[in-house]
Amino acid sequence: MIRRLAVTTVLFGCTTIAGLAARPATFVLTNGERVSGELTYKGGTSFTLNGRDYPSSQVAIIAFQPGDPTAAELNQLPQTDNPSDEHNRHMIVTTSGEIIHAKLYHISPDGETITFDPLGGNSAADRRNLPAGQIARIYITPSGARSVYNNVVNQSTPVAVATSGVAADGSILINANQPWTDTGITVKRGDRVSFQTSGQIRVTTDGSADSVAGPDGSGTFQGSHARYPVPAMNVGGLIFKVGNSAPSPIGSSSQPITMPANGRLFLGINDDEFGDNTGAYAVKIVR
Repeated sequence: MIRRLAVTTVLFGCTTIAGLAARPATFVLTNGERVSGELTYKGGTSFTLNGRDYPSSQVAIIAFQPGDPTAAELNQLPQTDNPSDEHNRHMIVTTSGEIIHAKLYHISPDGETITFDPLGGNSAADRRNLPAGQIARIYITPSGARSVYNNVVNQSTPVAVATSGVAADGSILINANQPWTDTGITVKRGDRVSFQTSGQIRVTTDGSADSVAGPDGSGTFQGSHARYPVPAMNVGGLIFKVGNSAPSPIGSSSQPITMPANGRLFLGINDDEFGDNTGAYAVKIVR
């Protein structure tokens, strides 16, 4: 995970500036073909690479970084190309590993700035900009991406989230190698929600006891907390956010928490690096 790019409806009004530098990118097309070049946008329902227009329906992924996606990433794609919530139409993956479900709203003419409305956002004030240099991939046509990477998807069990897979006991798996997991639950400001959490994760691959974290995080892990989503909490702890609200701690507490905003409920891991994390928490949500 285009200016109101409902895949079929685009309201872009920009024009390409002659001679403007463009962002290097690769299009993974829905037929499996890969085309690399310079990305520009000049309006309409197409993306332009090296001066050639590609209809959005033919583009599975716009990739700014080399390498193929993992099964865990692919299994967090929207289940349909036209979901009921248009803010869940596309998926953006940052270079740090964050996965953002959103509606792509705009690409600058030179391809350098990506503007999107994140899932859970309620107004234009929630709109975000990211430099293309901080983005690994943008999924334009989820079904096309699944088809192209079908062999990768089938290599492992899908990441379990409320919208794509829930454990037999009703708990949601919060994988440690992903910053945020969409629970599939929409809450309202003032709702009281409690969480029953079990399991352990590891926040490094060194195998030390310090790397093991429970829902409250690893109290023995040494390092700066300043870059964590919740700096006051230990690394690896269970956290939540509603839409674009500030992340807050959950930990091992099963006491009800008052929801701070209206929007989609996300659960996550209190960390700033996710590539070396393993394991998952199992969380039951009680409303």
